[in-house]
Amino acid sequence: MDGAHGEGMNAIQQHMFDSYRALQQGVPAPPAPGTDEVRTVREILGWREFCRVLAGRVVRRRVLATRPASAASAPATARVPEAGRCR
Repeated sequence: MDGAHGEGMNAIQQHMFDSYRALQQGVPAPPAPGTDEVRTVREILGWREFCRVLAGRVVRRRVLATRPASAASAPATARVPEAGRCR
């Protein structure tokens, strides 16, 4: 039972605690909560789309969010995980 009201730490408090501990141990601080969520969702949807193409199914294109101008001009690259299967 942590906290004044018997509740656990929220994500920001946990991040502050982990950052302090990393500073004390001389290791890099962890990323802030939610830093890579959009990228992770895009990668998951990309993997599912890849599996649909391999299975010969129709693929619908989705747009989650616009990329910054610098990223939009760069060529898109696809990475295939070394381990994993399409279901």
